[in-house]
Amino acid sequence: MLQQMRSGAASWIAKGLMFVLVASFGIWGIADYIRNFGGNAPVAKVGNTEISQPEFAEAWRRQLSQLQRRFGGNFSAEQAHQLGLDASVLNQLVEDRLYQQAARDMGITITEADVRNALLNAPAFKGEDGRFNRLAYERYLREQGYSEATLVALLQQDVARTRLLGSLFGSLTSAPKLMADTILGYRLERRFADYVVVDSAKLPAPPAPTAEKIEEYYKANPAAFTAPERRSLSWFEITPAALAAKMEVSDAELHEEYEANQSAYVTPEKRAVEQVVFTTEAEAKAAKEALDKGEDFMAMAARTKKLKPDDVKLGSVAKSELPAAIATAIFDLPLNTVSDPIRSPFGWHLARVTKVEPGSTKTFDQAKDELHQQVALRKAIDGMTKLRAQIDDQIAGGAMLNEIAKTQNATPQSVANIDAQGNGPDGKPVETLPKLPAFLTQAFDTSIEAEPQIIDLPEGGLAVLKVTEIQPSAVRPLDEVKDQVVAALQQKARAEAAADQAKQIAERVRNGSDLAKEAATFGGTVHVSAALMRSGQPAERAFSPSVVSALFDAKKAGEVVTGPAAAVPGVAPNSAIVARLSRIKAADPAAIAAQEDKSRQQLAGGMAQDLVQRYREKLQEEIGVKVNAEARARAAGF
Repeated sequence: MLQQMRSGAASWIAKGLMFVLVASFGIWGIADYIRNFGGNAPVAKVGNTEISQPEFAEAWRRQLSQLQRRFGGNFSAEQAHQLGLDASVLNQLVEDRLYQQAARDMGITITEADVRNALLNAPAFKGEDGRFNRLAYERYLREQGYSEATLVALLQQDVARTRLLGSLFGSLTSAPKLMADTILGYRLERRFADYVVVDSAKLPAPPAPTAEKIEEYYKANPAAFTAPERRSLSWFEITPAALAAKMEVSDAELHEEYEANQSAYVTPEKRAVEQVVFTTEAEAKAAKEALDKGEDFMAMAARTKKLKPDDVKLGSVAKSELPAAIATAIFDLPLNTVSDPIRSPFGWHLARVTKVEPGSTKTFDQAKDELHQQVALRKAIDGMTKLRAQIDDQIAGGAMLNEIAKTQNATPQSVANIDAQGNGPDGKPVETLPKLPAFLTQAFDTSIEAEPQIIDLPEGGLAVLKVTEIQPSAVRPLDEVKDQVVAALQQKARAEAAADQAKQIAERVRNGSDLAKEAATFGGTVHVSAALMRSGQPAERAFSPSVVSALFDAKKAGEVVTGPAAAVPGVAPNSAIVARLSRIKAADPAAIAAQEDKSRQQLAGGMAQDLVQRYREKLQEEIGVKVNAEARARAAGF
């Protein structure tokens, strides 16, 4: 739950929804199915506790509802069952019970304060100011389908789980040094190669493909010639800023806001301060005497403390930014006057003020417009929860999107025939779409039969979306894409010809021929590669990942490999590479040392995950789990 609230929707509690294709019982190995328990039999027994039919039914309903909101109301319980959702839901409940029992056995208890801290510190519930935000909290409850009581219970379980696993495996923070160094040595090894590019553009042009070849390729590669699914949408948006512009705010509310935040309208006096700090009062007095006799302040600082001007200057500071022991004295100083020695916990200070920026207070009338914006926006944000509930009720009552927009004084918008990336039929982005990835995701996850969908926008706003038309993806007729098919066949032929020539050259080089001599036969040039690594973008731009992989599979310098060239400027498409491994450079010990700590931590994380998985299996074995398949089906309604 805590990790879910950190990442949005990816925790162990949400996995039943997000990964419905996981074969849950394959993971847990729950094979002990009990039959004929009766109509009120528990769905599962975990040790001495039970998972009742109502409990399972509630969890099943909640996650099924989430899928139906996403895929449309026609997404049925039977379809969810076919995807394994019921097994996944039960798997999660079983896991919860196992951890609860293990936590109890270890004497782990969770207090209300623990749950409250988890709630207040969850990033998913925080606003832009970093504090708990009720609007974000309520949005999360809606999206996940939880009641407040359910969320609190799940948080309690999750805190207990975190403490349980932390007490067992939390000390595993660093893998053995030898393990990390060995793996880093493998990863950081460098290899170099001499290579030539077999330029497909310099090869003879392939013959025109026959009609039979064209039709054969077209039928064998339908995905390459398929038009994407396109959808037409209608939507409207409501934002707190738009509501605030229409919000009425009384003078009394403005005065109350001003009084409550008066300090925000006060600009404190600031002073440019220079100071030198001495260890003893005697040193400070001696320096002050020298200044009184005409020595320059900066010269005194350099003579007595070897300070540079930047070391002396504190910059422009407010009184509250200075230590209390010296603040009053400095802010009482006349301009360009050096203070007498001032004592503080840091020593004895000589200070000088070189510039004064007077403070100011913004009056109520001066702040009135700003106050109106603040109060109106806060009232609008507070009203968004009620507004969303109103729209929910309208949708539940069967209202159409245009009707809802009219009652909310919103302006509906529409767009026709966009693809999943938000591009129109001309291939260009549709600029009027909301700039929110979740909008397009929802638009292409929702069926045309589905009711209007509410999508939460950043900063507390919402959009209401309706899919009005769907053009399914379809293979374009051959006559329409014939030129593309011919081009694809010719590209394929060029790639095959370049690959064949590269293999022939490689074989001759392996048998003793010179790589430069072979390159000269077709006008090529031998190049020296940049240092190559096993992973990441190849340092040599002309190399495809398969060429790099082949070079790292080579056992010793001198071995020759081939592969496709990368599609980069300066290299013709469908070209090939002949590369001879010239040098293997072991990992730099300094590079290993620089990455060692991070690598040990990462390896420890993987080891901990493996141990947690084994621990789950052990709990399963020791505590015991029995599942009643008939009760599960009965509770799910099929």
